[in-house]
Amino acid sequence: MVFFGVVAIVIAVVGAGLYQLSASEREPSSTMAAAPPKAGGKSMERTAALPPLNLPSDDAPHGSAMEWWYYSGILRAEEGQRYAVHMVVFVANGLVKHTVMHAALTDLQSGKRYVSQSRTAGTPARSVAYGFDFRQAGWQLTASPSFHVLQAGFDGASIAVDLGISGPVVAHRAPGSETPGLLDFGKSGISYYYSRPRLPTRGSIAIAGKSVPVSGELWFDHQWGEFDVLTLGWNWFALHLDDGSDLMVYELFDTDGRKVMTAGTLSNAQGSQAIEPGQVELVPGRTWTSPKTGIGYVVEWDVKLPTGVLNVKPFFADSEFDSGATTANVYWEGPVKVSGSRQGQGFLELSGYDRLSARQSKSK
Repeated sequence: MVFFGVVAIVIAVVGAGLYQLSASEREPSSTMAAAPPKAGGKSMERTAALPPLNLPSDDAPHGSAMEWWYYSGILRAEEGQRYAVHMVVFVANGLVKHTVMHAALTDLQSGKRYVSQSRTAGTPARSVAYGFDFRQAGWQLTASPSFHVLQAGFDGASIAVDLGISGPVVAHRAPGSETPGLLDFGKSGISYYYSRPRLPTRGSIAIAGKSVPVSGELWFDHQWGEFDVLTLGWNWFALHLDDGSDLMVYELFDTDGRKVMTAGTLSNAQGSQAIEPGQVELVPGRTWTSPKTGIGYVVEWDVKLPTGVLNVKPFFADSEFDSGATTANVYWEGPVKVSGSRQGQGFLELSGYDRLSARQSKSK
């Protein structure tokens, strides 16, 4: 969720002021009403009333209720070492505007994980034509139509990489939708969502004072809109497959754990295709319980597609991100390996499990 992405797609509404938003502030009044039928009798999509996705101008901030820019992937050093990177900036607009940055760096050789987070009122961003430039506490997430820059520091580690622009943009759509780049989540609202799955990346990673050059491809997600993340949880997959294709799949569930929607997009250098309803099934496997929070996460999955079954397993089960200090929620975000009908690697995000755990505890 990017998300929901999707890597994504992953966050609760930031700040106490946002919890006080009224329903009218959370839902776009012009689009939440029932859409009139077309001439042929078929109801128009609510998303059809909104402006279409417009790039590169839509790379820039929008001032919507919720928005995030998200990077994830696995980079490789010249001697073969691999490192998983997750960086994201969230902007939440309500009674108070907040900007939050999260970053995680995992050494896939040792399993050592470095995490950091920051939060500030307002938006610490410079104006960039057709892009963004967020800088906070020594961190940087910058994008223009021709390049991206990521920099972040942790306790004992750092990352600094430059990203190029490559491949077509993937505009995600809801099951059965004719509107690319827009997802309709029903009563939870409407979201814009697109990806650039393979941004060529070069730079360096430093751990314990030792810097190594790295390269590879990072997945970029951008999502925004008038939607309420408190009413949904999700299982989100962003996978680079060894045949050169990329798979984004998300499964939404409500606060009782009931499935709301399962959808996704399969893409490659030639273009993208939305996965139709019934063409994908997520089968849960092994559960890992955090010793810190007591929250259980499904960290192994079988992704059933018409072309075969993908077995998705984490490099390390302990990939929980406790962002209570910045967003008042806890989620799981980590690198995964893919086997089965195809090989590959990518990222898995599990969000909303903290709310499920709290609800189940209250019902006992």
